[in-house]
Amino acid sequence: MMETPAPPASAEVSDEDAAPAARLSFWHGGKGARARALWSRIAGNRSIRAAIFTFTFSRVIVLTILIVGGQINLATSGGVGEPREVNLSLRKMTIARNLRETVMRADVNWYAGIAREGYHKTDFKTDKHYNWGFFPLFPLLWRLAWNVTSEWPVTGMLLSHLFFLVALFFVHRSALAFGYEERIASRALFYLAFFPTSYFYSLPTPESLFLLLTAASLDSAGRGRWLAAGLCGALASSTRFTGVLLLPALVAFYWQTHGRRWRRREVLSLCLIPVGLLSFMAYLQTITGNAFAFKDVMVVWGRSISIFLVPLWDFLRDPLQLTNQWDFRVMNFTAAVLALSCGVVLLRDRRWAFGGYTLGSILMTLSSIMLQSQARYAMVLFPMYIVLASVGERRRVDELIRTVSVALLSLMTALFAAYFSFVLS
Repeated sequence: MMETPAPPASAEVSDEDAAPAARLSFWHGGKGARARALWSRIAGNRSIRAAIFTFTFSRVIVLTILIVGGQINLATSGGVGEPREVNLSLRKMTIARNLRETVMRADVNWYAGIAREGYHKTDFKTDKHYNWGFFPLFPLLWRLAWNVTSEWPVTGMLLSHLFFLVALFFVHRSALAFGYEERIASRALFYLAFFPTSYFYSLPTPESLFLLLTAASLDSAGRGRWLAAGLCGALASSTRFTGVLLLPALVAFYWQTHGRRWRRREVLSLCLIPVGLLSFMAYLQTITGNAFAFKDVMVVWGRSISIFLVPLWDFLRDPLQLTNQWDFRVMNFTAAVLALSCGVVLLRDRRWAFGGYTLGSILMTLSSIMLQSQARYAMVLFPMYIVLASVGERRRVDELIRTVSVALLSLMTALFAAYFSFVLS
């Protein structure tokens, strides 16, 4: 099945935007008429409607669990077999303080440190953990927002929620741009928002921003806006290393839709995608003397380059070992295999942009020799959810996926609030 090429410019205006009379009143009416026309355009846009509904439903569940879970005071008397006392009170619950204490954990502290103080400026070495492995765009935006609010944790969460809402809009639009039906796009949105590790979209981490930028880049390409696709891709590659994989995926899609009729300006626009990564590498060169410090420092975390099958085979040798310190092994294995399978299906259907990006991304992260965090890496590969949404056309399958997703997300969020290490990464 071929990917749908970009629609002509005239197709951009449709009945989902606004009625002609509403658009006319927007320009010729008073402030009230313009406000009503604007609201009409927003309410009539199917991608906006789907994004707002899914965002509200999913984030209410996540935030409620984070807030209530942070109020639980667990006291143990020490003996094996003795009851565990749990004290839960909502009388003096300070939500902002509670959230600050709950979310400032693990990688959040690394990004907060970069936002506050910048990168470690010293010659490259691997004698301890340095923050060069964390890409700069999210902490930079966090710092800019802090200049307005003078508050760190809640500001970071608000940023992530804003990015996630806009990301859902672009995920829905991109599915439509590549020829999928609206019901598939809306179902994919639900699966994405309720993926078991999607509580990361509510934390001050770059997942929401990265999802937004990759979805916006692919959506722009699907609509023939190649400069926008390149610019969003450049920002994505300064948010996470796998953002650079948009380049081969979109080049393949360009070849599929244009054949040999390449336009220099459009192709050069796609060449902007690695600029974000290259800029970060140039900066690392100046402060550490090693442009690849973002990669080389990861050996301190136990990551190195290997064949992508190694972490999968490591799990299969002992599948009954479900968790291991910071590694929720069964969840990470399942997410990685799911992303691999969906990537293959997309390529089989000749959806080169979606398939190339999904498969390339999960192969790259698996090549770090560790299974740890694979669910977190896979959850932003939104074409995966479009494949699942197609499978979910059967009602019973859809109900099963929704039920399992909501249950697992609730459980994982509660475990995060309770500070279990294997759900923190």
